[in-house]
Amino acid sequence: MDIKPLDDRLSVMAQPTEEDLERLAERGYRTVISNRPRGEDDAQPDPERLRTKAEALGMSWKEVPVKPREYSQQDIDSFARALDDASSPVVGFCRTGMRVAHLWALSKAPYRSLSELHASAEAAGYDLAPLRGELERQQA
Repeated sequence: MDIKPLDDRLSVMAQPTEEDLERLAERGYRTVISNRPRGEDDAQPDPERLRTKAEALGMSWKEVPVKPREYSQQDIDSFARALDDASSPVVGFCRTGMRVAHLWALSKAPYRSLSELHASAEAAGYDLAPLRGELERQQA
């Protein structure tokens, strides 16, 4: 389980297992945000079982399902609301964590410098360069 911070409230990880959720709860995480559409692939753990497990462990479960690199303004706004309404600390996941990093950056672009967003994402192992134009539009 590789958890990487994006900022002081949100960390990112790849697809968790039920056992990972137990470790997240032990580490004090209070909210889980899934960015994977249900049924995205055959290897994906059952999202309903994960939701049930997270809630049984006392964590909130939120879903903002998106396809890779297909982020509408509604998706960005939904992610921002989910994050704003979440009890901290929060962990977001998708298959690899990239969608979480992208949605986080797009939702924070109006409030943070692009250099800060790039640095935070890069430190977590995610490249925001493909989002340059989208991030600039979010700042405008």
